[in-house]
Amino acid sequence: MKRTPMFAVCAACVLLLGAWQTAANLPYELSGSKQLTLPDVTEYRQWPYMGTSMVPNDKNNGKAIFPGIHTVYINPRALRMRREKGIFPDGTIILMENHHVTVREAESGFGYFTTGGMDLLAAVKDRRQFDGEGWGYYFFADRELKAGKKLADLQPAASCRSCHQVGAAEDQVFTQYYPSLKKEP
Repeated sequence: MKRTPMFAVCAACVLLLGAWQTAANLPYELSGSKQLTLPDVTEYRQWPYMGTSMVPNDKNNGKAIFPGIHTVYINPRALRMRREKGIFPDGTIILMENHHVTVREAESGFGYFTTGGMDLLAAVKDRRQFDGEGWGYYFFADRELKAGKKLADLQPAASCRSCHQVGAAEDQVFTQYYPSLKKEP
């Protein structure tokens, strides 16, 4: 009889240790209210680079959703799993820097140039934390970053998920725009 309670205590300790180690290995930090801690720029810029795109506001009748130069990164484990198994596992975080631009003529010709402003957008996959397919979306505005804000609230599902569900090629990720996210044969 004494073995059963001891076994239960040991099993519970192993499960708790496993959960703690899993949380400690995640490339992001969520609070109990699902706020995302601002990722360290010096760390995520060492992650695999997915690509760059340009969304000019003037070519979209002034109605581009995130006008600017987009630079996209993904955590290394997620990219490895994507290439090996064709999935985005729980623990995936994709970060997009949205560099603000201005349009002007330069010595080299007409162009788009960064203004120094930058928003940071994050997509986090964690089916334990988020409903549906397990994605949560976050936005750090330039003015908030400059003011030292370190936490972002989970965006309402309708504000991000609706576009990702309709426009993204796979699992709410816009893989069609980033060749390095293609599955390996």
